[in-house]
Amino acid sequence: MAKRVRIVLFDMDGVLANIHSSWEYLHSYFGVLDEARKVMKEYEEGRFDYIEWMRRDTSLWLKKKEKIHIKELVKAFDRVELNPEIRLVGPELHKRGIIIGIVSGGIDLLARRVARELGADVWIANRLVFDKRGYLKPGGIPLVGVDKTRAVRRILSEYGIPGENAMFVGDSRWDASAMRIVGYPVAYGDKCSVLDGIVKCRVRRLSEVVSLVDEIEKTGDCPSFRV
Repeated sequence: MAKRVRIVLFDMDGVLANIHSSWEYLHSYFGVLDEARKVMKEYEEGRFDYIEWMRRDTSLWLKKKEKIHIKELVKAFDRVELNPEIRLVGPELHKRGIIIGIVSGGIDLLARRVARELGADVWIANRLVFDKRGYLKPGGIPLVGVDKTRAVRRILSEYGIPGENAMFVGDSRWDASAMRIVGYPVAYGDKCSVLDGIVKCRVRRLSEVVSLVDEIEKTGDCPSFRV
C-alpha cells in the first residue's frame, strides 16, 4: 500500500530552533529590536514589499556595525539552542522512508545548521547576501518570504509528491499558507490560535511527529492527535 505520508516539512523558528524568530534574534544581537518592530509594522500596513523589508532590516544592523562578516553571523547563530529532539526525529522519519524538509521564513545561515542536525533532505529559507570578501550587503533573496505556498509547492514538485501526501509542522500564523495546501497540517504547541481552524492535528513535543505518522499509516487518521 502506498504511504499516506511521504514527506514531512517543518517550520524552523519555534519548532526546530528554540527562538521565536531568527530575524528577531539578530535584531536583538545588534540592539535594534525596537527599530525593527517599527519596520515590521510598516510592512504589515502595506507600505513596502518583502524585498524592501529585508533591505531595511539588514540596513538596521549595518547602521550599528558598518562591516558584518558572515563568520560573525554564523557564530551568533551557533549559540541558538536547537530543539534536542531533532536528532531523534530525523533518523526515525528516515527509517520510515519519509523525506524530510524545512521551509522557513527565517534566515538561511541558521537553516543550514538546523538542516544538518535534523538530517533534512531539502531546505529553503530567506537568503542573506554577502560581497566577495564575505561582508554583509543590504537586502537579501526572499526564497520564501512570508507566504510559504510557492516554496512548499516547489519541493513537492521536485519530489513528485501530491500535496495530499505531505505533512507540514508549524507553530505560527506565518505557517498557515503552507498548511492549507498539504494533506496533514500539524500545529506544534498551543501558542497560535490562528491555526485552530486550519490544522488537523496537534503535537506538543517534536518526537510526537513520529508517532503521528505511524498512526496515520496504520489507521488512515490521527484521532490521538486530533485538534
